[in-house]
Amino acid sequence: MKTDFTLDYNKENFEIIKGLILENLSADLLPKKWVSKNQHNLMFGHCHTSSGCLQKVFGSNNITMYRGLDDEDLYHWWVVDKDGTLIDLTADQYTSKGRIPPYDVGEKSQMLGFSYKLRVKELYERVASAYNNKRTVLDFLDNETE
Repeated sequence: MKTDFTLDYNKENFEIIKGLILENLSADLLPKKWVSKNQHNLMFGHCHTSSGCLQKVFGSNNITMYRGLDDEDLYHWWVVDKDGTLIDLTADQYTSKGRIPPYDVGEKSQMLGFSYKLRVKELYERVASAYNNKRTVLDFLDNETE
């Protein structure tokens, strides 16, 4: 299924999409090599996918992807918005373990290809579907109260 889903970048839309991304992260979106580590750290392995999804929803003119090597020599991904605000939906994979994300060594990057891009696409489609379902329910409820 081809999904063409974008939103204006503003605080309200960001909060909605952030919630939908976090609700739709699951082990099937992980590279196989990260599944066992994710069982004890639920945000681990989802940084590229969640960052890529944010960029797809709000556009690369509003969201820029960054990555940096962490203290375990693994890349961590986050985004910076058009106003320079750092956004890391999966920072808890570090902070919950008393670690610091590698923002200080971050560099602009682009979405990875191959299976990484497919995982971003899958999350993006889940988020778009959940958003559209939510809008349909809200519209229905609004019409019922009129």
